[in-house]
This record gives sequence, structure tokens and C-alpha cells, in this order.
Amino acid sequence: MAFVTLSAFGLAGCAHGPRRMAGVPIDQRPTPTPPPEANVMPNEPIRESSPGARSDSGAADGKSAVEAVMNADERRAAQQRIVADTTAAGAAVRKCAAKTLLPDQESVFETTRSYLIQARAALVRGELWQAESLARKARQLSLSLECH
Repeated sequence: MAFVTLSAFGLAGCAHGPRRMAGVPIDQRPTPTPPPEANVMPNEPIRESSPGARSDSGAADGKSAVEAVMNADERRAAQQRIVADTTAAGAAVRKCAAKTLLPDQESVFETTRSYLIQARAALVRGELWQAESLARKARQLSLSLECH
């Protein structure tokens, strides 16, 4: 009986036989066309204009469309929020800087630090909306830092 079973498997063959290559090699495939806005970074948020915003991409003085519609009071309030968020996140980063952290906390620490650096760079470039977003991310992430 065992001989019959073995010979039946031997005649049927193995289902994992040599594989045939199907398809076209990667070098011979056509190059896809780039997306419509090739100059937009993948992690850059999509800017949507508000109802009163102008339709062009920026103002004549180099500000983005979002900042072009901000009045002086809104700009000052945004700067105050940025200062508050970066101050809180910076304090948490300084508190944990000299401590030994667990690997997951090191990741949180480095990401928070990176957001603070990026927020500062956005302020230097005059991108208030991005600076505010990064400062808020840094503050929220810094709340999960635990250094004892």
C-alpha cells in the first residue's frame, strides 16, 4: 500500500516545479508620466484656499496664499501660538536631553526635536502656516515624552 501511494505521488510530480518568468523586465517597461504638480513634496500638506482667498499661488511679496489673507491680528495670534507651542516642546526636549531614554522614547525625542528644527526653518522662510503646524505637532508629541 505504501508503495502504491509513493508511486502515485512520484507520477503526479511536484506542484512547486520550475517557475516560468512572466511579464516584462523592469528595464523594458515604459516610464510613467509624472503627476500634474511635480514640484509638490510628498509630505507637504495640500493648501486649500479659503472663500476670500485669491486664486493665485502667492502674493507679490512672497507670502503663500494662506498668509496673504491674514491680517495683522491673525498673524500676531499665529505667532503667539507658535511661541507657546515651541516653548512647551522645547522645555520637554531640554528636560530629556541629558537623560537615558528607552528606544521608543528616543524616537519620540528625536521626532519632537526634528519638528522644532523644521518649525524654525519654516519661520525663517516666512511660511507661518507650516511653522504653526510643525510647532503644534512638536508640542503634541512632546506631551508623550517621559523622562525620569
